[in-house]
Amino acid sequence: MRFNAQMPSPLGNMLLSSNGSHLTGAYFIGQSDCPSLAGATLSSRQHGGPSDGLMAGLPIKNFRVRRVDQTDLFASVMPPECGFDISALEPGRQVSSLTVQPDTPDRVQALFEQVQQELNDYFAGRRQSFTVALHIEGSEFQQRVWQALREIPYGESATYGDVARAAGLTPQHSRPVGTAVGRNPLSIIIPCHRVLGAGSILTGYTGGLERKLLLLQREGFTLG
Repeated sequence: MRFNAQMPSPLGNMLLSSNGSHLTGAYFIGQSDCPSLAGATLSSRQHGGPSDGLMAGLPIKNFRVRRVDQTDLFASVMPPECGFDISALEPGRQVSSLTVQPDTPDRVQALFEQVQQELNDYFAGRRQSFTVALHIEGSEFQQRVWQALREIPYGESATYGDVARAAGLTPQHSRPVGTAVGRNPLSIIIPCHRVLGAGSILTGYTGGLERKLLLLQREGFTLG
């Protein structure tokens, strides 16, 4: 049986899914591959395709990022109209509770609460990795790619060719690797936001390039 919960985050509401013992999905509500739930209202800011988005009239997908030694989270990168509640990261700010299905067992609610706490710690800069139990469903090829993504350290980046090599493939597999990266079912926890195009170009992100840029800045990157 599948269970689902909604949690607020500074970058928009998220949908969490579980098979009853493990986390199976974490999506930004509004992204193209977020599951639809019968009888449920999924409310969140919508965005266009994974490569859409403008800042100062220029396509975000063409922006380059670079690693810096220190970062001030979200400082002077995204314009005010980005629409995300980044004030939720202020110290001491009360985090809203989860919304779970009425028939959710206590053990599953505890799992969702653990996920929420770990994600909140990540957003607040207190966590760099996740310990929640995962069950990841996908083809053998996808599993290899997603495992390679999990090996990209916090604060580092990789190209699609790098991911292909880490998955035991060749750089010529970059295109199908990119497709598998885009179908990652566990946003942030499997860090597909750390994958960049050649020359450290942002290229795309299923959750929207605004989110990708903000997640990278959380981990110490800046435009450059």
